[in-house]
This record gives sequence, C-alpha cells and structure tokens, in this order.
Amino acid sequence: MTKQIELGGRFTLSGTSIGLQRMGYGAMQLAGPQVWGPPRDRDAAITVLREAIATGVNHIDTSDYYGPHVTNQIIKQALHPYPDGLVIVTKVGARRPPDKSWVHALSRQELIDAVHDNLRHLGLDALDVVNLRVGGMMEPSEESIEEPLTVLA
Repeated sequence: MTKQIELGGRFTLSGTSIGLQRMGYGAMQLAGPQVWGPPRDRDAAITVLREAIATGVNHIDTSDYYGPHVTNQIIKQALHPYPDGLVIVTKVGARRPPDKSWVHALSRQELIDAVHDNLRHLGLDALDVVNLRVGGMMEPSEESIEEPLTVLA
C-alpha cells in the first residue's frame, strides 16, 4: 500500500479555493528524449503518474507543447476521469516546431489555440491554472507581457 505524505505542507492559491500540496509532479519528462515524442515506456509513465497521485500529489505541472501533445495525452490516459482535488497546472506561450526547438507562441491566436489544445488533450472543460511562458527561452527578456496576458484574461 502506498503511503500518502504531505511534503512541504499545503497552501491555497490567492483569491481562489484551490488548495495545493507544495510538492507537485512536473510532467515534462513523461515525453521522450529532449521532451520530444513518446516516452520509451508509456506504461511506466502511466504508472509513475498514478503512483504520484497515490502518494498524495494533488497537482501536475504540464504543457501541451511537451512532446508536443504527448504528456497531456498520457496524463489523460492515466488519470481521467480525474480524482477530486487534482489540479492540472498547464502553461502556454511556446511551441515545438519539427526541428525540436522551443519558440515563442504569444500571438492572440497561438494562445487561444494552446488553451484549446490543452483542454482537448487533457479531456477537460476548463483549466484550473494556466501559466504564461514569457521572456527569452533561456534568459529574461524586456518584452511587455501586457498583450498576451490580456488575451489569457
């Protein structure tokens, strides 16, 4: 039997009733090498997700540009219908072209498409938390976040 633990305690996101354990699960490595394509062992990835939830993790950090689309499809396969209290935290603002690079995707339409892709691949009607990836891919940027943040709002 898996023992549930509360590493780091719990907190509530400001202005919401969403309560999170401080330790979540980052889904980036569910995809294949370089966060591209399927994992070497899809069944093992599913087992890891289920075990994380069984141990008390109540939020998963993901994005539909991991894979692309791979991690969200694995999350859906492993956990849908999602248990009560599980919070899916996703992010938008980047995309993965065929050369496996990481490029900005901050136009109005790219952000709208990214939200809808996340909803579809996760099998959700609404997203609990959406993070906006801004700045340089590997370092800060001086660009304004007003327009993409307005689109998300």
